[in-house]
Amino acid sequence: MRIAQVMLAKRFGGAERSFVDLCAELVARGHAVLAICEARAAALPLLERIAGLDVRTVRVWGAWDPFARRAIGRALRAHRAEIVQCHLARAAHLGGHAAHALGLPTLAKTHNYVDLRYYRAIDRLVPTTRAQADYLLAHGIAPDRVTRIPNFSRLAPQAPTAHPPMPPVRLLALGRLVAKKGFDVLLAALAALPPATPPIVLTLAGDGPLRAALDAQARSLAPRVEVRFVGWVDDVAALFAAADVFVLPSRDEPFGIVVLEAMAAGVPIVATRTAGPLEILDAETALLVAIGDVAALAHALGAVLDDPAAARTRAARAGTVFRNTYAAAAVVPRYERLYAELRAR
Repeated sequence: MRIAQVMLAKRFGGAERSFVDLCAELVARGHAVLAICEARAAALPLLERIAGLDVRTVRVWGAWDPFARRAIGRALRAHRAEIVQCHLARAAHLGGHAAHALGLPTLAKTHNYVDLRYYRAIDRLVPTTRAQADYLLAHGIAPDRVTRIPNFSRLAPQAPTAHPPMPPVRLLALGRLVAKKGFDVLLAALAALPPATPPIVLTLAGDGPLRAALDAQARSLAPRVEVRFVGWVDDVAALFAAADVFVLPSRDEPFGIVVLEAMAAGVPIVATRTAGPLEILDAETALLVAIGDVAALAHALGAVLDDPAAARTRAARAGTVFRNTYAAAAVVPRYERLYAELRAR
């Protein structure tokens, strides 16, 4: 199939990671794929590394930019696209209208609880969780316009390590350094661990406006806890390979592709009871704690350190769930079937 993927965000986060990975998987499966992105997008270098991917850029000055809409239309015509998938609101509005002007079927991955004003030109909405699907239905979207398909990770599944971690214990957390990611709660939980806890090294991958504040908070944890701020890292597989425990302390997490990456890597998981982790994980596959609860997070981290065998058992179960439900081989064929259905209509 000749498939166009449209993402017009400039920053890089989970939605952008999903966009890049889907482009790569579709190319690998033999499709002719066009990726349309913002000319200043952080994802652009990653797209340009995908052999066989047709990459076009546009400059977008707002969700109602008519010049960007026309540029998208020209790119779709040049690619001879048969189906157009949009990611996030701006792409759904501009890309959706450009596609409909050409008579092309459209779908949009919603990623979160979206403002439906921007999705009027979209034929099929693709939520990633049951909660997102329920939101769409509650806001008047007809059931035949909703197809739930989860996120996926391209990481190859790995078995959990066979041995307990040796000090220092290596924790890993990833994401934008913003309030909703809850990294301040994680640092407070580390401060609350008992004095007898083995030395800990926390690798915090990502960047954002709270970097300075988190750095100041992290310095107060020395010498028992060392916090390493490493910025954005392309090779997340290497980060997980070096981790003993993955922690997701978010206050809000609609899905959490990083959770899938931890599952694939065989790393024990501690996460908050946010929407995404509650969809993906349970007590058999991870330790789940209340949102913003410093004491509960500290207790869960202590439990993982005190009983590494149980943590490895949960990680192995999580790996099985990943392979069956969230690996690329399980998810991408569902997109291919949806593309074929929309194209046939």
